[in-house]
Amino acid sequence: MHRLALVTLLAAGCATDAQEPEGYAADLGTPESPVPSTGTYRVTTRIAIPLGVPGVADAIGELRAFSQHGGRVLLARSAGTPAKLALDTLPSSLRASLEGWIDLELDKVKIQALTVRQTAAQVATIADSVTGEFTLESSLTITPAGATHSLRDLNFTPANLDVIIPVGGLNADTIKQNTTATVAAAGALALGDQKFGLAFGNHAWQAINLASVKLHGGDLSVLESINCEAIAQKVAARCSSGTCVGHIAELATICQQGMSSLVGDLRDELAPVELGTFRFVHGAARLVDTSGDGVADKIVDGLWQTETDAGMGLRTGSIAFSALE
Repeated sequence: MHRLALVTLLAAGCATDAQEPEGYAADLGTPESPVPSTGTYRVTTRIAIPLGVPGVADAIGELRAFSQHGGRVLLARSAGTPAKLALDTLPSSLRASLEGWIDLELDKVKIQALTVRQTAAQVATIADSVTGEFTLESSLTITPAGATHSLRDLNFTPANLDVIIPVGGLNADTIKQNTTATVAAAGALALGDQKFGLAFGNHAWQAINLASVKLHGGDLSVLESINCEAIAQKVAARCSSGTCVGHIAELATICQQGMSSLVGDLRDELAPVELGTFRFVHGAARLVDTSGDGVADKIVDGLWQTETDAGMGLRTGSIAFSALE
């Protein structure tokens, strides 16, 4: 049986005569059975955690629906408002064509090289990616006394972009944990329980906006800032059977409020989302010495056993990780 190196602090015989922590076992510290470096490991953990928050999914779905049927979505979102009630008095021949005419004018609006509806589709895809998958970058130090693990950045890669969001500073962010570690023969490494927390919705919102800046030349306000007055004037001038749409002010209001609410709903649904439970229950990996000095400069084959909860119930799983010195 391999001898394990205990790396938890030994209890002192008395408070005034604390013992030094025990070191690694004598048969460790070889290229085949290395000990951890005294430096810091840069840990990469690839995480796929579907949030399962209905409001977020609905907000993303509305952006996608707008990309397919812009006029229909804008009119539906204004249901019951004075502006929509005014349009409801139009002859049926005009009302039947209204959605299509709005779409035609929306598609004349360009954000960079994309139409506003294509931009909304891309934002929905970005939001889906950001809220479902990311890479956690963290720092890990291991000594004979235990281990300290600190979260640093969330790395999102929507639309093949590299968007890095530092974590920490928000109330829900718990980014540093001390835990136990054991080192055994053949580089076996075991890490103990770690309970983190993340203000995930705020970080995801930042990531979506940074991706938008890179792709569209501005954050999501580019969707809200389209020229609704110009769109309204063009649609108002459409006629059928000798009767024209009119209602420029009402059309502009429906456009402005609809575009603002599409963006606002995503922001408002994401903001309160927290990974209040973001727990690495146990970690197992292998220390690797590539230089032959008996000290590991890599950690490979890592696997965290996890518990996560974004407010929709506890989920368990396994997540791969690796590290370099």
